[in-house]
Amino acid sequence: MIKTPLQAGTINTGRTLASTSYVMNEKDAARIGYWSRGEVLIFLDDLLDGERTGIGAFAAIGRSIDDHLVDLIFESELAQGAICVLLKKEMIRKGGAHMVRRGGAFAAASRGDGTRGTRNAIAFARAHMAGLADMIEDGVVNIFDPRLNAKLMYLLLLHRKQVELLDTVDPAAANGSTHPCPSGH
Repeated sequence: MIKTPLQAGTINTGRTLASTSYVMNEKDAARIGYWSRGEVLIFLDDLLDGERTGIGAFAAIGRSIDDHLVDLIFESELAQGAICVLLKKEMIRKGGAHMVRRGGAFAAASRGDGTRGTRNAIAFARAHMAGLADMIEDGVVNIFDPRLNAKLMYLLLLHRKQVELLDTVDPAAANGSTHPCPSGH
């Protein structure tokens, strides 16, 4: 196959064009506004703490909700645990093994008292998942790591689906209402 002078890297003058391939390292990324490795580790640690709280939030719902919905909530609780494992692995990959704690503390999840307790638990979990999704959205634009960003985008999607699930389980909790009657009486 015959290449044009431009494809061959030469111009009519016979000079070779300079290579345009440039690999950006972590310091270069920080110079143009992305987070440094330390800032990414702090973000992942904060996200891990939030995910641990999410486990407790879903556990509280699971203990107080109707039997036919327990499996759905349990799946979300398991997903939160898997997210914690993923975040720990990412922190270790980024050199933050010293930041990964063994057996982290989960949110104290009390057993719900009837409809009001269940609705409180759902409203808390929904607000918490929405907050984590917002946190991930803010973080993705500041992280120069395509592999980590792909994982964070998956987590973002998962959290948005969890919010939708919680809205389906109790639509009134989506509005922050903890009263069993829509009118508040």
